Amino acid sequence: MTDYARFGRRRIAAPAALAVLLLLSLQAASLAQVSERLTLLHTNDTHGHLLPYSYPQVFDATSPLAQLTSLRDIGGIARRATLAAAVKREIGRTTLLVDAGDFSDGTPFSTEYHGEADVAAMSAAGYDLACPGNHELNNTLAQLRKLGASARYPLLCANLVETETGKTVFQPYAIRQVGQARVAFLGLLTQEARTYPAAKEGLTVRSPITTARQFVPELRRAADFVVVLSHLGVDEDRIVATSVDGIDLIVGGHSHTLLSRPLFIPLPPAGNPNSVNGTIIAQDFQWGGMLGRLDLELYRSAAGAWSVRSYKGRLLPITRSTKANAEVAQVIDRYWDPIKARYGEVVGEAMGDFTEKAGDFAEYNLVCDAVRQRLGVQFDLENMGGVRAPIVRGPITKADLSTVDPFGNTVVKLTVTGAGLKRILADQAPAVSGIRYRIEQGKVVELTLDGKPVADTDQLVGATNSFLNGRIARKDVVSAEETGLKRLDLLEQYIREAKKVTPAYDGRRKVR
Repeated sequence: MTDYARFGRRRIAAPAALAVLLLLSLQAASLAQVSERLTLLHTNDTHGHLLPYSYPQVFDATSPLAQLTSLRDIGGIARRATLAAAVKREIGRTTLLVDAGDFSDGTPFSTEYHGEADVAAMSAAGYDLACPGNHELNNTLAQLRKLGASARYPLLCANLVETETGKTVFQPYAIRQVGQARVAFLGLLTQEARTYPAAKEGLTVRSPITTARQFVPELRRAADFVVVLSHLGVDEDRIVATSVDGIDLIVGGHSHTLLSRPLFIPLPPAGNPNSVNGTIIAQDFQWGGMLGRLDLELYRSAAGAWSVRSYKGRLLPITRSTKANAEVAQVIDRYWDPIKARYGEVVGEAMGDFTEKAGDFAEYNLVCDAVRQRLGVQFDLENMGGVRAPIVRGPITKADLSTVDPFGNTVVKLTVTGAGLKRILADQAPAVSGIRYRIEQGKVVELTLDGKPVADTDQLVGATNSFLNGRIARKDVVSAEETGLKRLDLLEQYIREAKKVTPAYDGRRKVR
């Protein structure tokens, strides 16, 4: 073979070598300094508040309401849709609108339509992803499935499964492409949901931490980032963040926590390096009065490892200055028009704001007083968390009362001894009427009825709601009689008869 031939082959091989080098350099370049931006708009615990609403002007200085810039005529999902669309136009990059559960169960919309109005409005508003909350399970299982099927966005939940088959009721996760990055969303539900009606029809709510430990490693292999849509509450979110490696972000709900800025949970030294040295936790309070916004810069190093380079979170107020989205407003009208005359009826007048002041909850006191008076018993007990909204000064409508008491609980008449009542109070720390009590370090140190101390051997007749009755130890009750009367009806009757009601801040319940 001649030198020329050898030289010729070298010359022919040179372009091929250059092509290989060029390909390698392009591959290296494709792995270097890639930056993607993702904005998550988020809500949680909207509880059927599709229309604008107002908060009381009176509240305790430690209340989250003290952090709000607007209290009157705020929220409304049609306005929320307008604001979300404006953010999407403003930033011109991947933006996802997500919800962390309890989107229903709290207003006449939920009472009448059992979540269907909420899902229809959220679909029209352009939601991309959501997880269910425990209050979505305050329906039949068939209705719960119907809500999932009718939504134009996936409901995600990895730890709600059929007891017999182990199959998830909803898809456990979804993966979305954000430029060159893949972002996985995993849904988790609080185990408190296991006591709700749908769960009692053959569902199991598995441990969120065990479930996350099962799915997160799988998602880290399939995606570059892992986001949890969590209806667990902020305290449980902290536990998940420190117990499960590989979670970049938790968008939470359930605890109705106002996080004006996201929390950051640093990663323990032994943790997974892929989890970006910590977990971001975001939550935006309740009822859709604000829209959470979280801007993320996602970065890929030359070695191919992705990380969150920076993030910024804040809450955007939704006020009357935001125009309602016409399409979403039409959806709301379709559900509201058939019921607005009935729920718009005025039943009485509030002479002041019924809300929290210095640890006293006037709205709870009102409900307790109403049940005790209408039933003619010595005392009434109502669980904290069972009265769902304050009452604003002015006319009180049936819609207002439905928001205060949306659950349809009935009233149970109780006979208890003084000793049994003390154990109930220590265990439940309920709102009360007819009695006054004080708890210190978990013990009842004072209990009076009509100003007189209650002896352990005394026998008293009182009332409670059906929900709390199911949580009272039977050993503490002499007898319990289901009356079949709805607590909401007794409250309405009480206000109609009184015509005007005044908030009571009287220190009847003291828990330290």
